[in-house]
Amino acid sequence: MRGFFLHASSWDLDKMFSIALTDHLEGPQDQPSTQIYEEVADLTHLADHLGVRYAFFTEHHAHIHQGHLPTPLLFALHLASQTKQIHLGTAVICANLHHPLDIAEQVAVADLLAQSRLAPGFGSGSTPEELSLFNLPQSTEQERHTQFKQTLETILNAWHPTSSTLPHPASDLPSRCFIAVNSIGAAKIAGHFNLNVLFSHLRTPAQYNQYRAAYQAAGGRLQIAANRPAYIGKDDQTAWQEAEPALRTLWRRFKQEGKIPADIKEPANPQDLCAHPINFIVGSPHSVARQLRDLHHQSPYDIANLELRWPNLSHDQVRQSLTRLMQQAMPLIASPP
Repeated sequence: MRGFFLHASSWDLDKMFSIALTDHLEGPQDQPSTQIYEEVADLTHLADHLGVRYAFFTEHHAHIHQGHLPTPLLFALHLASQTKQIHLGTAVICANLHHPLDIAEQVAVADLLAQSRLAPGFGSGSTPEELSLFNLPQSTEQERHTQFKQTLETILNAWHPTSSTLPHPASDLPSRCFIAVNSIGAAKIAGHFNLNVLFSHLRTPAQYNQYRAAYQAAGGRLQIAANRPAYIGKDDQTAWQEAEPALRTLWRRFKQEGKIPADIKEPANPQDLCAHPINFIVGSPHSVARQLRDLHHQSPYDIANLELRWPNLSHDQVRQSLTRLMQQAMPLIASPP
């Protein structure tokens, strides 16, 4: 069964979408990595209890994008032994940083140990800084996509029951794999192999629709996950007050990274900080339910993939945000007033 597990007899979330969490395990460079790991693990335990379907963890090296986790597959496997029903995933393993056969072997072992609760996600590229860290050459988008397609072919062939590569994973492992899609080219690759799709929160609903059309035209028929940052407060006013420091930090970071033009002045109104490309969802459970329904109406998806942990939000605030999402917002989505 997909989606929210509490009170399942009173409503059926399968008619709409299930919930996933993605965490980049970000934090200041001088913050102990173990503290970040413990916070994300605690949030994943809570997500498992509340009925969240997926938890994805990202790959970042040398504190690029402020990430503390270079090995998301290892973290997912660690949490698989501590949870009961949630699927643990990678969003994503950067395929161009690893040998494809090594990826295939490690994922197969991890999935067997996780008793088929792995949801591996793969991406075609990584940052220029990470490529330099691994002494790898820069490449064009077309070169990355060509290499990515070959990598996926190698991985899927290695998992085939007739392959000499060991171990042989469960036969449904490919159907649990996700591909990061941020372009038409990546959408076509995901469709070609009929793998699930992970959209970025940096994209608009119109772009989601373009990617979905390319994915389906190439043969894709599995799940589509739409990503959004989110904060759910007890009411709208409180939500905006508590989220504003995080929003301003994220807005300034995006401007520093060039995602927001340098000549744009920082908005005084916190609501204006949520515009594209940040695309942050903030509000009471009722407001967040409405925003997720609106996004689903603009561009239908199967999984609402949310990022809840941000700088200037305490761990307790993030826990409460997740609890409100699952216990208050999701019933409103499944049975709108």
